[in-house]
Amino acid sequence: MRDRWNRLTDPSRDADEGFTLVELLISMIIFGMAMAMVTTAVTKVQSYAGDAQGRADANSELRLALADIDKQVRSGNVLYSPANETSPSSCTASGSDAGTCMRVFTQANGLERCVQWQVVADPANPTKTVLRSRSWSTTWQTDHKYTDWVVKARNLVPGQQRPFALEGAATASSSRYLQVRFEAIDARRAAPAVITSALAGRNTNYGYDAGLCSPAPPTS
Repeated sequence: MRDRWNRLTDPSRDADEGFTLVELLISMIIFGMAMAMVTTAVTKVQSYAGDAQGRADANSELRLALADIDKQVRSGNVLYSPANETSPSSCTASGSDAGTCMRVFTQANGLERCVQWQVVADPANPTKTVLRSRSWSTTWQTDHKYTDWVVKARNLVPGQQRPFALEGAATASSSRYLQVRFEAIDARRAAPAVITSALAGRNTNYGYDAGLCSPAPPTS
């Protein structure tokens, strides 16, 4: 084989001399091995770039969603305890998983409405979860004003703790502090990235019925 290689690389070789079939096969094998190495390297770079982009998107989506939740809680008059959001309440999609969803009657952006946030399994990948949200008017049964679920953040993972927890009394109009905790995939580490926040609702609950956001509209 070395003799054949020397023949291929010999500068004194006649330029008009052709290649044998064996020499062509050897050249093709070497070229194929080189292309395989290049393809593997490019694939790894693309995979890493995709993971980094997914990581950035997940963190960005979560922070935007958290900003919305913060605004709604700060402008909320009735804040329901996530511990009580179990079937057959408005959080039926999570069954008995208390703490995976929360409700608030809010006046954020000057619009009175009920808003619900929920963390559920991603239909496209059961090992991951998504954060979604919907809203409705307190008179939705007559005016039919309510929205379907909208996914706000993807690439979350089930955490060691529930996403939502309310500090203080369990009644809807007296608990003021909402603990929020999300975990998102971080390909750089074995452990997920954790985003937490403590949100404080305002204390203007006088005159508001704790049942304003019940029952919740149907889900599609």
